[in-house]
Amino acid sequence: MGLLEILKGEQPGIITSLLHYRNVGQYGEYLTEYALTHDNIAGDLVVLKNVYVPTGSKTTEIDMLMIHEKGIFVIESKNYSGWIFGDCNQLNWTQSFPNGEKHKFYNPIKQNRTHIKALAEYLGKPVSEFMSYIVFSERCTLKKVPPDTSDVIIVRRPHMLKRLRSQIDSMPVKYTHDEIVAMKDKLTNLTNKSTAEKKQHIENIKTKCPFCGSDLVKRNGKYGAFWGCSAYPKCKFTRPIDK
Repeated sequence: MGLLEILKGEQPGIITSLLHYRNVGQYGEYLTEYALTHDNIAGDLVVLKNVYVPTGSKTTEIDMLMIHEKGIFVIESKNYSGWIFGDCNQLNWTQSFPNGEKHKFYNPIKQNRTHIKALAEYLGKPVSEFMSYIVFSERCTLKKVPPDTSDVIIVRRPHMLKRLRSQIDSMPVKYTHDEIVAMKDKLTNLTNKSTAEKKQHIENIKTKCPFCGSDLVKRNGKYGAFWGCSAYPKCKFTRPIDK
């Protein structure tokens, strides 16, 4: 968060930031939401966060969603530090630190693709009307990640608005105000989940290793806590905890 962004109204001031700080992960999502909801993007739009979209007997959680008159932008927030490495086809990407410590996390392109597929089915819209934004923290360095495409953007949060504005400027208007409101109304009930429902969702996604299916357990490293596979050393999967 920089002084220029604060002066431009793209980020909250220091006092407002302190009042909204809960933890690193939630704070990152708050900064993204603030940037999207304070008249920083032109056009008719609504922003929703923490949308639990049904998929079979479970749900998939969308961090942030902007329904704009020119398209639907699905935002996956990754508030990580360190160096980030990954490509389109890898199952997992890598978060690396100067001391050599590394953590694996599920490919966010694939993750957000799952979100978009579920959302498209729920809204009855073609996948082509959705744009995927993978937004990383300003605390990380994107060392080696895929280049932007027409429907997948990988960006650090300080550059998110510039990239969004550029893409929106090049797109034709797609939805009327009434269509935007209709989609918002249909999705709003998916944001009003009870504490028990949210807890169950978290348990479903955090307790199983995507490599081998074993339980994940919380472990501690030099840079803080992380999820590790209980089958270690046979399986060496790790995942950061909003790091």
